[in-house]
Amino acid sequence: MVMYVDLLTRALGTGEEGHSSDVHLLLADLVHSRARLRATERELGTPVVEALARELSYDGALIRLCESLDVATTPDRFANPVRERARLERELEVALSPERDLKPQYT
Repeated sequence: MVMYVDLLTRALGTGEEGHSSDVHLLLADLVHSRARLRATERELGTPVVEALARELSYDGALIRLCESLDVATTPDRFANPVRERARLERELEVALSPERDLKPQYT
C-alpha cells in the first residue's frame, strides 16, 4: 500500500493554507467525508477512481482532525488503511468525549 500512502501524502499537501484548525469544522468535514465514503460502499457502480478519491478525502479529514486533537498519526501509518482508520476512530471517540474541552487551539 505504499502507493496509497504516497497519494494520501500528496492529497494532504505540504502547507496548511485553506485548512481550518477549528475542531468543530474539522469534525463536520470528517462526518461529511465519511458519509460520502459510506455511500460509495453501498453503490456497486462507483468508478474505482471516485472510490479512491473518497477514501483519500476521508483519511485526509481524519488526519487533520486527529492532528488538531494531538492524536498521533501520519500518512505513513496508512500502509494498512482499514486498520489505521479503525485505530483513529477509536482514539477520536476518547478525544471527543464530552469530558474533553473542544476549545479551538491557537498556535
